[in-house]
Amino acid sequence: MDNFFSSTDTQDNTPLNAQYDNLKDNYEKIFIEAAESIRRELDSFKPENPCENCPVKDCKIEKKDIFAPYPPNCKYRDWQLQALSFLAGDYKQKLKAVYKNMMDKKNNYSCNKCAACCKLAASQYSYEQLKQRAFRGDKFSKDFISVFVPFDTEEQAKAVNPEYFELLNKLVEEDKIYYYYCPKLEGNLCSDYENRPDICRDFPHNPLKLLPSDCSYNAWRSEIAHEAMLLKAKVDIIDFYGSKLK
Repeated sequence: MDNFFSSTDTQDNTPLNAQYDNLKDNYEKIFIEAAESIRRELDSFKPENPCENCPVKDCKIEKKDIFAPYPPNCKYRDWQLQALSFLAGDYKQKLKAVYKNMMDKKNNYSCNKCAACCKLAASQYSYEQLKQRAFRGDKFSKDFISVFVPFDTEEQAKAVNPEYFELLNKLVEEDKIYYYYCPKLEGNLCSDYENRPDICRDFPHNPLKLLPSDCSYNAWRSEIAHEAMLLKAKVDIIDFYGSKLK
């Protein structure tokens, strides 16, 4: 499947709303691809004809599917438990390695000092909620409030970057979103760069994050977009298996 942020440029100049729509349009295909991949893995150790010598008679389970309600002493139930162990163990470790590889690729790109991430940041939490979370030991919240302060009004936030503002509102749909900015900027440069926290050093820390148009890390996100969506789909599917097979 083609990368759905394909571009021969060093930066993706597709409008942000179009990028978001492309992401949604392609997710169904990617989800099916991920589901089929996982199913092949699980089918590789599915028992063959265990019912022939099964002590349980008349179980009335006609379709021997991974999600069927098998009794405790059934070989198919053993298959379910083996699947759970595999997905939570070796397979999850493999996905972690894929994630690390994607994040390592970010090192091939560098910040172009557009300062878009400093001028307009968003959170699902209010400033008071972030302070409470930081007090309870949440490191991300602690780092966030050490850098960002809230805009007085949404109109101020929108004026900074209207396109990105509209996209953020589209992403959260019905949920409330809060907007912040960094007061340490001098022009497009950080006045406290050497002491910046991890959320600044590691930005962008989400390979699926849709970035402001000016951000040079759009090229990295474009490179790993399909791989990142496939990984997310697999993680979601693993969670679904876990909830159904326990």
